[in-house]
Amino acid sequence: MLSKIAIHCVNSEYPPSDSYEHLLEWVKERLDENFYSILKFTKVYSPLIPYHRVASHRKYVEVLKKKWPRNFILLGDSMCTFNPQFGQGMTHACRQAKILNRIFQDNHYQLEEVSYIYNRRASTISEECWLISTANDWKTPTLKVIQTDENGQSRTDQRDDQSIVTENEQMKPPLIVRILQWYIYWFLQCANQSGQLSVDIMCVINQLNSPFILLKPTTLLKVCCKALRKN
Repeated sequence: MLSKIAIHCVNSEYPPSDSYEHLLEWVKERLDENFYSILKFTKVYSPLIPYHRVASHRKYVEVLKKKWPRNFILLGDSMCTFNPQFGQGMTHACRQAKILNRIFQDNHYQLEEVSYIYNRRASTISEECWLISTANDWKTPTLKVIQTDENGQSRTDQRDDQSIVTENEQMKPPLIVRILQWYIYWFLQCANQSGQLSVDIMCVINQLNSPFILLKPTTLLKVCCKALRKN
């Protein structure tokens, strides 16, 4: 069975990529023995490829509404790029292209309206992927956040220690992110014992289903019960 294996790290603690043997040594010293066992019995068919750009970047095009330039659109990475840990980029771009095609197929919009309509619909897709990707990014102890407003003014905030606890309000995870982090954690605990929930979370990550599939009443009840029993 062919598969792709990725090791995600934070705070620039990157594993060696010069040889598979060195990678195995690194994994054996730092990760759970189960990961080491999997890699030890894996036959490698391609070179190790390092990727150190773990940033998420988004343009909130929907905020400008009809102030956005006519006959001009952003698609895929030009609108929103994600930390590559979940591999969302290509599917995100294809979904946006599909939306643009549907707008033209509808054939009842003025050409100058297309960019505004597209931005509104495409940003919904970006929001889904953005929440999943950045919920994990907010756990990074040395997180750096750069915000640029609609007037082009930028503000940079960065955690300057090894703790996500901070007095800087700008560096505290938004409430929706904290809720999402809590829910995903307990959802994954349930998914460890449920094949269907495991399939559901993979379908959401791969954008085959809406994230709302994770909030079905029966699933929500299971997750809450799991969390309450542990507490």
